[in-house]
Amino acid sequence: MSGENRRKIVGVLLSLLIISISLTPQFKAFVTLPEALHLLEGETQNFYIGFPVDVYIRSDREGIINLNGLPLSPRVAKVNLGAPLEVEPVQRGEVEVELLFFGVPVKRMLVNVLPPVKVIPGGHSIGVLLLSHGVIVIGLAAIGEPGTRIKNPAQEAGITVGDTILRVNGEKIKNVLHLAELVHECGRQGEKVQIEYKRGDAVLVSEMEPVLCKETGRYRIGLYVRDGANGVGTLSFYHRESGRYGALGHVITDVETNQPLNVEEGTLVRAVVSGIHKGMKGLPGEKIGVFTEDEDILGDIEKNTDFGIFGTLYASIENPYYPEGIPVALASQVTPGPAKILTVLEEEKIEAYAIEIERVFNQNSPTNKGMVVKITDPDLIERTGGIIQGMSGSPIIKDNKLVGVVTHVFVNDPTRGYGVFAEWMLYEAGISPLAQARGDLRIFSSFLFSRQDYLLIGKNIQANRKGGIYLAKTNFRNDCR
Repeated sequence: MSGENRRKIVGVLLSLLIISISLTPQFKAFVTLPEALHLLEGETQNFYIGFPVDVYIRSDREGIINLNGLPLSPRVAKVNLGAPLEVEPVQRGEVEVELLFFGVPVKRMLVNVLPPVKVIPGGHSIGVLLLSHGVIVIGLAAIGEPGTRIKNPAQEAGITVGDTILRVNGEKIKNVLHLAELVHECGRQGEKVQIEYKRGDAVLVSEMEPVLCKETGRYRIGLYVRDGANGVGTLSFYHRESGRYGALGHVITDVETNQPLNVEEGTLVRAVVSGIHKGMKGLPGEKIGVFTEDEDILGDIEKNTDFGIFGTLYASIENPYYPEGIPVALASQVTPGPAKILTVLEEEKIEAYAIEIERVFNQNSPTNKGMVVKITDPDLIERTGGIIQGMSGSPIIKDNKLVGVVTHVFVNDPTRGYGVFAEWMLYEAGISPLAQARGDLRIFSSFLFSRQDYLLIGKNIQANRKGGIYLAKTNFRNDCR
């Protein structure tokens, strides 16, 4: 056999070898490593790929991280992916790491060594008072009497349920009564009403003529509207240095329209749990909370986002289990295993309950489903049946770190539900280690859920007000659709 034929055969065999290796799960795990890896200063992290081949690795800077006890630098180093890899952050900074296979670059990763963030974990029961930006259309009301022509000016002009009315004739709407007064005054003077409203991300304008309602003696345009929401939930964490907090772990939506509330202003107050409705299969339970509007104010509500509500507390809070606070784990550090949650089931007493983190989802970008948790504490199951409404935001603690918060319950198994990573909530609160390192704040885009076997624990919150005191509970007529 000639040397040229021998080289061709070797080349074909080598190509087949590379192709066969590339089809293995281990190789796929190797090439699908995240494009960005975050590490906390002073905390060594171990990785195991289980791919028993030698690869070469290098970085564009030296002194940021060590690999298997040796400095990673622009000089190429050989490692075997079949053995555990120990990555040791040396100092804060950002470094680009390149991996080569058969001398060919196959993966580039940006590694950030970040300062740790310490927070006071929550568990406190809170009352939420939200005033929306504009008023939300929750229903359509025909105007007229039997035997007469029925009219609905707003519907005829294109306004529908779920729209948010922002302005009337250029004047910003403050609340429901303000809208009613402006409409009535225009009708009384024989003027048309120009409505500026929001539908999704689009801002639209429609014009209509108010109709006199003989039953009420007032001019109307045929809408039922709401200007806010009130209810109970759980505080997730408090950051002493900045005064910032996070709670709930998910967005608050309007009970009728299922649309997120665009917050104009809001207040966070102390709440007392006065009762528990135990959950069961197909029917989630709930906390019954009592709070006052003007007393025991904790802070403001600045944002209602996919990852919870955020703002500033007016005074420091304490946690009986962790008075000095605990560090927040990065999403990449969270692993399955025993953990606990902090929540209130009676009055204002925070208690710890055992859970199991059954599954952790590998997330390169934030979503509200970071892990699956199961309640294992017999006392909690006896008292609540599992995860209940109002428990939303309860901090999940593992290995003395805040790893996430409870956000959902499975409809058909109230002992199980979803949790969101605490790291994603730090971004929204403006206290994430990456934001501190870079001096910026990442805002994440909205997400959609398509499955119907779980509920947001606090998705729709409302309250009945009696003399300034709220007897509040969560309303869960709808699942995530």
